Amino acid sequence: MAREVDFDLVVIGCGVAGTSAALAAVEKAKEQGKELKVAILERAPFDQRGGNSRWTAAYMRMENIDTPAENLVEDMLDFSDHYSDRAYIETLAKDAGPTLRWVESKGVEFDYLPTMFLTAAKPRLLPVGGGRAIIDALSLRARALGVEIMYESTAWDLILDDDGAVEALKVRINDGSSVTLKVGSVILASGGFQGSQEMMAQYIGKDAHKIPTVAEGGLFNKGEMIRLALKIGAKSAGQFDSFHAETVDPRSKREEAGVMLYPYGILVNQEGNRFTDEGIATIDEQYEEVARKIFYDCPNHLAYMISDQQIYNIPGYEEALQTEVEAIEAETIEELALKINVSPERLLETVEQFNHAVQPGEFLWNKKDNKKAINITPPKSNWAIQINQGPFVAYPIICCNVFTNGGLATDINGRVLSNDDVPIPGLYAAGETAGLYYGKYPGGTSVLRGLVYGKRSGEHVANSIPVKKEAYVK
Repeated sequence: MAREVDFDLVVIGCGVAGTSAALAAVEKAKEQGKELKVAILERAPFDQRGGNSRWTAAYMRMENIDTPAENLVEDMLDFSDHYSDRAYIETLAKDAGPTLRWVESKGVEFDYLPTMFLTAAKPRLLPVGGGRAIIDALSLRARALGVEIMYESTAWDLILDDDGAVEALKVRINDGSSVTLKVGSVILASGGFQGSQEMMAQYIGKDAHKIPTVAEGGLFNKGEMIRLALKIGAKSAGQFDSFHAETVDPRSKREEAGVMLYPYGILVNQEGNRFTDEGIATIDEQYEEVARKIFYDCPNHLAYMISDQQIYNIPGYEEALQTEVEAIEAETIEELALKINVSPERLLETVEQFNHAVQPGEFLWNKKDNKKAINITPPKSNWAIQINQGPFVAYPIICCNVFTNGGLATDINGRVLSNDDVPIPGLYAAGETAGLYYGKYPGGTSVLRGLVYGKRSGEHVANSIPVKKEAYVK
């Protein structure tokens, strides 16, 4: 006999994974003539809902709305040194197109909008209006089908029955009191743990509290659901000591204020020294590694892009500067150095050495041009042009945390696995709560997999619930 529940399904988190899970569940249930009581718990108030999803441009690694980028599966596996789950990634590739068509059917438009990656090696499809457009469209449809969204509500305990299946959630609401919800299934879609200084210190390490989130939505991602699942025997996945990093202007108040123009200039630390090959790869393939170098290797976790007026001749340069704060400018390199608190003598020497090392050749801004700077440490592999046309410009750059990589292991239906690789009955995870990434992040896959596995997990819940005799669906 089926037990009585307050909700057949509770989804924790109102981002792209959570809203797609809730909507897919009620749609599938309606299609099958089932009644399904579904709720979404969201710790943020309405006008801040959605975690990271609310703020992201939501780049997607797609040739078009139906076709993933070439070699998506192998790229994702190679980037992880083959630690990521092949079956999970193959299912992502298979379902990507149909899932985006499903999202499109809810009123979200997709287009090839300008991106900050002027030298992108892989295509990027974007939803018009970014991640927020997806949340708004899917949550509106879900509400119309009876999904209840509880704002300023945080799950703080997960209770199993005697058979080890999900039985209840304890939920703290905004007045500090707590309620217990009897539940049939739970989908964890509450992001990673970048909003928890304690978990960041535990897994990322020393000074991790100094890594700001790339958008304020990340501060709501406290990692409790990952911890609760691990406590009841869930298996972990993803690289817990790593995170997706981005190069950002620390002066900016804007979300994701990326500075992605540095391959056409040079990067120096506060000692005035170059520390990386700025042209080693296209920007979308290297900015994460550079961001990590800035945090781990540069004094005060700070670097500066140095360039000159030639940078403004690059078509679309504005897109690669998502900061709203103007460049620091000066008529001479020495004056610029003083403005950024770097030794004038050392910065001038660095620029002069770089200029002397620049080799002749045609500068091609939109692809690797093999225009090098040689006999210098580090060398520059592409886009090496002399810095000699003042006024000279600088942008400060720090490392920001886009999302953490460590999470929960799931199967291809989103079911959370135990350490014995069997599903924990009634427990699912989608989006950044599910661990996937190791090593280098394959750009344009995070929102995509949140949608695919949100939808898959929601549908699996609906398929698992029997038809009630009294159910009647028009």
